[in-house]
Amino acid sequence: MSVFCLELDLASPPASSDEYMHLDGPLSYAAGVESIGHDGLDQLEDGGEPEYFADEMPLARYESGDEWVWACSAAAIAREPDGSMRTEQEWHTSRWRSRFDDEPQHQAKQTQVATSSGPYKAYDAALPYVETDTLVFLYEPAPDADPLRVPALLEAHVPHIGKKGSQGYGMIRDMHLYDVSDTVESAIYNDGRVLRSLPASFADRVIAGVHMQRRTTKPPYWHAHNQNMAFAPFTEIDRERLADLLEPATVAAE
Repeated sequence: MSVFCLELDLASPPASSDEYMHLDGPLSYAAGVESIGHDGLDQLEDGGEPEYFADEMPLARYESGDEWVWACSAAAIAREPDGSMRTEQEWHTSRWRSRFDDEPQHQAKQTQVATSSGPYKAYDAALPYVETDTLVFLYEPAPDADPLRVPALLEAHVPHIGKKGSQGYGMIRDMHLYDVSDTVESAIYNDGRVLRSLPASFADRVIAGVHMQRRTTKPPYWHAHNQNMAFAPFTEIDRERLADLLEPATVAAE
């Protein structure tokens, strides 16, 4: 099992509606471009095929019964020398405007502007962002995949990570890749913590002091089909609860 650390050098802080940004999110977008092109992505609907990009994904999978996830982590802000992931993130909130008060529709004030849907959705929305210039991910390539394929896909199709790249957030300046196979257990579990959103079926359902959430556990993260009861990234879980999961036989290529 080979584990690689991908470090993104950012020119601006990343913004996100979820505090956990997973590597397979932007990577699946890049794989989707390779698979069906930009025009194909534009034609997709929420009820469309949720695995249109799978043939181009260079990651291994972890499986448990009928559930599976890509072999990659959520973002941390640094990787310590002992292989542990530093995840303390200080989030701030900016405001993002898609419309402005001087537009006639708002000046007239004859009707209430609907900001929850329609043409004025997110007229004045909170935009969480994290003050960091580095994001760190772990991943395991599929057995037949070149580990360099992951940064190559991102470099070709993903100029920014997170939301509102058009507003300058999360711009990727450079990437660095390290082989960390000797210092971490896996891309999804290390040092007593799960490193990504993990379906509840991957561990004992009842673990004292550990809470589950309803989360999307694989891309596309907007697709309701991919939601499960899950453990959030960086949840502390004893390794023996995941013993079967971490056997090499559970990792399968696409």
